[in-house]
Amino acid sequence: MGTVVQIVFVDSTSADTVQKLERLGHNCTILSSEQRLALEDHVTSADVVVVRSTSITRDVIAAAPQLGLIVRAGAGTDTIDLDYASEKGVYVCNVPGQNAVAVAELTLGLILAIDRQIPAAVSDLNRGVWNKDTYSRARGLKGQALGILGMGKIGLEVTVRAASFGLSIHTLARSGRDQVTQQKLEQLDVHLHETLEELLKAVDIVSLHLPLTDETRGMVDAQFLSHLRHGAMLINTSRGGLVNENDLTQAMADRDIRVGLDVYSSEPISGSEDWNTSLSDHANFIGTHHIGASTDQARQAIADGVFEAIGEYQVGVPTNCVNIAGRPLGECAITVRHKDEVGVLAGVLSCLRLAGINVQQMRNEIFEGAGPTAAIATIRLSQAPNPETIEILETLDNVLRVDVLGAS
Repeated sequence: MGTVVQIVFVDSTSADTVQKLERLGHNCTILSSEQRLALEDHVTSADVVVVRSTSITRDVIAAAPQLGLIVRAGAGTDTIDLDYASEKGVYVCNVPGQNAVAVAELTLGLILAIDRQIPAAVSDLNRGVWNKDTYSRARGLKGQALGILGMGKIGLEVTVRAASFGLSIHTLARSGRDQVTQQKLEQLDVHLHETLEELLKAVDIVSLHLPLTDETRGMVDAQFLSHLRHGAMLINTSRGGLVNENDLTQAMADRDIRVGLDVYSSEPISGSEDWNTSLSDHANFIGTHHIGASTDQARQAIADGVFEAIGEYQVGVPTNCVNIAGRPLGECAITVRHKDEVGVLAGVLSCLRLAGINVQQMRNEIFEGAGPTAAIATIRLSQAPNPETIEILETLDNVLRVDVLGAS
């Protein structure tokens, strides 16, 4: 990749973002819906691919020999072959959290629409039917229990808004939550449950805000639905693959489960076409067109995040990279303090190679000072070096000291 970056926007994008990138001298290509159908043919010279909902498969990555970065304009990366991207040394970065408010707003909109039967009421008015008796039957949200599965940024935004309606909020107890999240859950008096079954039996509404993984795929099945109260609501604005739609259809018929969906197990490729789902014929179903993140505010925030991600990649520090190991690797680490001179690290790496030791992670930092300064390289290794290797490292030109750190 040179100073001019070849950027392919697979899905439609902000014209402002494209203009800013082109003003920096980069070449931007925005694919049409027809070009997306033959995606491999249109990424052959791409350094960067930006994608929203289109799948980036192994074949697409293999067709782009210059590819160094895939930016997901949003949070979820389940439509990208992360394993193959990692195999080919391609960064995959996302833009998390920027659509959280938009998705949360739609989630509450679906809940309100179901409770007050808004879609059916509007449909009757459009047909010239006045039916106040039917549409006066609403329970109201205050005091109902809302279970949120997935307490990330979107789940938290839903929590804040739902609490303002007087809903009591329930979620699963999880270790490892950051302090800010934990404090917010305590402030909003969120009820924590040890098991999924316990949570489902305690709530009137369940809202899904989970990524699609091997563990979550099809999790909303007959057993899951059997724990819900008769007439409960299920809301999904995250990933269609979380739901077994056949089991859901049966639960709608047998247990009067009311459903609000923005996502589906199978969706059209293009933005506009004839399409139907087996759920749409049921009176307990309302749905939208996978538009959770589709507000002007969210689009602009995501576009800004894409622009930042490409800029950071250019200077070698890609942000929000989901396929770089975030944990220490290797059996141990060494620190090499050295003069900031040409060739020092090359000598260190050559010595390790001759010893049959693989470098798994490495960071080199320069000390600040008025005159010539030193640097320190922290190198995580596949195995601990023996004393002879350490001795050789310490005798290399411009190496000041070598320390062996403990295993992670």
